[in-house]
Amino acid sequence: QAELANLARSAVDTKHADLINACMTFYVPTFLPDFQVVYIDDGDGDRITEAQRAALAAAGVTLGLGDSMPDVLLWNETKEQLWVIEAVTSDGEVDLHKVDQMTELAQRAGKRGVGFTTAYQTWKTAAARQSRHKNLPPDTYLWIMEDPTKHFHAIEASTAAQRNR
Repeated sequence: QAELANLARSAVDTKHADLINACMTFYVPTFLPDFQVVYIDDGDGDRITEAQRAALAAAGVTLGLGDSMPDVLLWNETKEQLWVIEAVTSDGEVDLHKVDQMTELAQRAGKRGVGFTTAYQTWKTAAARQSRHKNLPPDTYLWIMEDPTKHFHAIEASTAAQRNR
């Protein structure tokens, strides 16, 4: 039975889970070291495990059926902030709808704010998706797994001009 399970797992596309794992292994420790994981949505079945329910409760966050479910939700206890990571292999960038939904969740949970990162596996994928959609909201971040030592802050031209004054 274990051999059959491993065979079935190897036949399934795991790019999404692999990208989430890379975010947890490389991105979070490098760029968000003071944040802890409270929720990961990388599989089938129950959307929220018992361990995740406990972590969410400790953070004072409740995810309901009407909430936008992030791929990864992090919490900084000291700053009382949340952070959302969307790992994109086919769809699901952080967009204005996700920002609005997760900002509402953060406010409902009494958090001081929420940050956002869209993660892609490759530059090629990021370029293809963004040339088509151009949907990264201002004041969010972009991280690319094949170039893990950098993350990029999306800002509007007006904000950049103000910073350069």
